[in-house]
Amino acid sequence: MTTNNPTIITIDDGEFNHAVPPELIEVPPEILSKIENVEENDNQSSNKCLTWIRIYVKKFHGSHEERPKRLPWHEYIWSFIGALLGIAAVAFLHFRLLERHQLSFLIGSFGASAVLIFGAPRSPLAQPRNLVGGHVISAICGCVVRVAIDRFEHSTACALAVALAIIAMQFTETVHPPGGATALLAVTTRPLLPWANFLFILMPALTGSCTMLLIALIINNIAPKRTYPTFWW
Repeated sequence: MTTNNPTIITIDDGEFNHAVPPELIEVPPEILSKIENVEENDNQSSNKCLTWIRIYVKKFHGSHEERPKRLPWHEYIWSFIGALLGIAAVAFLHFRLLERHQLSFLIGSFGASAVLIFGAPRSPLAQPRNLVGGHVISAICGCVVRVAIDRFEHSTACALAVALAIIAMQFTETVHPPGGATALLAVTTRPLLPWANFLFILMPALTGSCTMLLIALIINNIAPKRTYPTFWW
């Protein structure tokens, strides 16, 4: 009967103590430089982002300019008379002559135009080129967008009409803030006017703004210290 004696292996600790570690892999200098550049770019990007945010927030503080001085009392009277007669003219034509024929001569944006041409007649935005051109160009943009897009997505058509009207007015140098409302009304007005609502360009946009212009010429030039327009074209 045989027995298997376990074999005992002895290991000299000195072999481990004197073992030479493997050499480290040397990274090429060009790769090291690329890594450093990436880190620098990351730091620069974060610094630029923080700087941009800081400048952006500071803009909310405003330019600290002095607000315009209060107008003389007689300016309030002429502004009141002009706005009263200007809106009364287009409203009379709308309700007494055109509404029965399902036509329009009065739109909300004329109220905003009255603020400019009677309340700030010297403003570049209130001059005849801007008054008539702004409404007509904005109406064209609104009508075209309504035909092209409104049947697919109403909300997109509204936004696009106003955005295009702003660009068109800037390009043609006819910026008139109420024109944005005219473009929006050209999309949202119901029921539609004849000629697939393109009559909106002629009436009320063109004829209504011309009526407002006529009243502005009469009233503003009656006032002793007013001269309107400061330029025609």
